[in-house]
Amino acid sequence: MITKEKKGMLLSLGGFSLFAIGDLFIKFLADDGFKAVEIAFFLNMFYLPFLMLLSPVIGGIKATLRTNNLWLHVLRSLFGIVIFIINVTAFQKLGLSLAYTLIFAAPFFSTILAYFFLKDVIHKHRWTAILLGFIGVMVVLRPGVTVLDPIAYAVLFGAFLIAVNNLLVRKIGEDEPLMAFSLFGCIIGLQVFGVLNFWDGESNIPIGTDWIYFFIIACFHICGSLMTSRAFAIADTSVVAPFHYVQLLWGTGFGIVIFSTVPDVWTGMGALIIVFSGIYMIYREHVMNQNITTGITSHGALDQD
Repeated sequence: MITKEKKGMLLSLGGFSLFAIGDLFIKFLADDGFKAVEIAFFLNMFYLPFLMLLSPVIGGIKATLRTNNLWLHVLRSLFGIVIFIINVTAFQKLGLSLAYTLIFAAPFFSTILAYFFLKDVIHKHRWTAILLGFIGVMVVLRPGVTVLDPIAYAVLFGAFLIAVNNLLVRKIGEDEPLMAFSLFGCIIGLQVFGVLNFWDGESNIPIGTDWIYFFIIACFHICGSLMTSRAFAIADTSVVAPFHYVQLLWGTGFGIVIFSTVPDVWTGMGALIIVFSGIYMIYREHVMNQNITTGITSHGALDQD
């Protein structure tokens, strides 16, 4: 019999792998001449019908539209637009492995922002992990030593915005319907990307296999989202979260096999440091929660005596 932990691990592994495969097809479209805003507009066209079909199991449309956090969702959506444009450009210019490496600075930004704005307590182990993570970023970027495409620094800004969005999710709260975190972004994305696409009448219109690529990306990303959401729902975060880094492995593999792009030694070293520090931070969080749970249980036992 498969335990919840093992099921969560398999779902997380599969879900994050599907995200990586979807991103591969985004890179195909970008390399084929599609701009980030064009890719985003047509992807949202596919996302919206999927969300409508899934609405009964992810919160429902009526409950979603009754939200009291509309402006927070709007803000998240606008940040998401900037993040998408940055990441797609990075996939095209930097390759998947380097782009993923820098994107994974987001958890460290999230922890720091939570410390300042949500008053989260950060112990020495987490500060150590954060410091290691940023050392890994510096190893990749090597400022002052090598000239790197400016988009690399834009990706770091995008990682910061991802962290801000994570903060907004916590501000909105867990009582919000799951659909709300996707529907508003999809609707606002269609409007903004639509204007950016068609204002000059020169937007690329998908033809032939392009439509298949958009459909594949939508399927992979929607399924990935459902699988990872389920994984985090049934298993401990410390068990399933580390599998997020499988995207870096996929990105590196795609780069080598499909695009004949081998990461340099510095990128590889920086990626290893970032992955290690991220997993260490998750592990320490797990240990701390176990200690708290043990303390509460022991205290309760003493009270009963």
